[in-house]
Amino acid sequence: MKGLHGWLRQLEHNETAVLQGLLLELDKVVNSESGSGEQVARVILKDAFLTSKIIRVANSVLYNRNELPVTTVSRAVINIGFDNIRSICLSIKVLETLMDGSNSPLMLSMLVRSLHAASQAKALCPGLNITAREEVFVATLLYHLVELLVLGHRDEEVKQFSRALTAHATDQEKDRAAEKYLGVSITRLAKSLIKHWRMQGLILEVINAKGLDTESKSIEAIRLGNEISRSSLLGWDSVEYKAVMEKAAEFQGVNVSEIHKQVLKVADETAEMISSFGRKNLVDYLPTSKRAAKPIQQELSTDTDIVESDSNVRRDTHNKLSEMLRSEFNINEVIGLVLKGLKNGVGLQRVSLAIFDKAESKFVTKYHMGQGTENWKDKFIISFDKDASSFLFQLFQYEQVVWAENEQYKTISSSLRGEFSAITGQKEFFIAPLKANSKMIGFIYADMGDNKQALSIKIFDEFNQFISKANFALDRLAKRNSN
Repeated sequence: MKGLHGWLRQLEHNETAVLQGLLLELDKVVNSESGSGEQVARVILKDAFLTSKIIRVANSVLYNRNELPVTTVSRAVINIGFDNIRSICLSIKVLETLMDGSNSPLMLSMLVRSLHAASQAKALCPGLNITAREEVFVATLLYHLVELLVLGHRDEEVKQFSRALTAHATDQEKDRAAEKYLGVSITRLAKSLIKHWRMQGLILEVINAKGLDTESKSIEAIRLGNEISRSSLLGWDSVEYKAVMEKAAEFQGVNVSEIHKQVLKVADETAEMISSFGRKNLVDYLPTSKRAAKPIQQELSTDTDIVESDSNVRRDTHNKLSEMLRSEFNINEVIGLVLKGLKNGVGLQRVSLAIFDKAESKFVTKYHMGQGTENWKDKFIISFDKDASSFLFQLFQYEQVVWAENEQYKTISSSLRGEFSAITGQKEFFIAPLKANSKMIGFIYADMGDNKQALSIKIFDEFNQFISKANFALDRLAKRNSN
């Protein structure tokens, strides 16, 4: 665990300094009243790799509709457009800096997510002049640079950090995991490195903006661009994505249908852009109008066991939950449907909801499903130890869905003292904390019971998707009750 100063030392001499120099040169030319395509070409020609890639991009379908061969950088700048050249150059250099042929699927997915966010953020502010819109793209992309640099390392703590994340992790989830495994949050590390690299402009405002909640149109567009790219990984029909669409529609003053069409168009254009860079393998990680993003678990999983699950039941349950959450829902019905989805759709054999009792001293089972759970209302009672080293205390402190006894969750699993296995007979299980307005509500527990098939990354990901809906419902309920 390196902490702030350890990571600063490791990253401060990174070749991202090249990005800083390129940005400064391009900014100087692009923002100058006398700036020209020839001057931009001279900046690009200083970098042989960038030169070849820019010519390739200029010859792509995206920028060369007439299919006339482009062989010079000057002509490439004309094709791409003087106003777009800065963001294209930066995107290419970021890819060059970060990709070395051995990147993890998570890192590649995060990289694509940042490019997608930058494109969406830029598209959200048509009222700004083209220079300001390009600055929004650049700032959005650089906003994710530090976490991508960290994920590019192969230290043991980075592996632990990566295992704690999903491709659609929120900034808060990344910060919590980073504090736990790296010794410093991504936000704090980013602030320190951006300052060290002496980067100026909107990126500095974004990094320093607490929670990105200022009234600046540019920063609001960046925040929404990030939310769009994150929620789109959960599916165009997901509750989370639809909630973001409502905010984006309000931001642009259009209806939800219009903003959704715009988002799909930008997603498709981003896929084309990434392909034009010669990185077609990355496009699979980007959701488009024609398909969902490739789950990173497909590459991470080596499991051969297939759990008996029903994809139709799973899909129908998700649809019912989404429909329910769009209106005035009953939280008990939502949780009941989540548990049914986990058992009948995902294939988990035993599931239960345990809630905090009034004395706040233990968790007692409220709902349970599956063979062998008949006596869980009386038997499945877990005391809550407020000791910081206890399993449940850590579970709620980090608000992290956990796969107990899995290598990726070895640290928190080590705090288990047999309280669960004594009741369920299982050492390996999934468990998810439930909170509303920072108040502990309870947890959802799931295992395979006597089934011989093992838990897998695929099942864990599907478990997470249902838990996401449960937490979304609790958040909505807390806000509704506070009004």
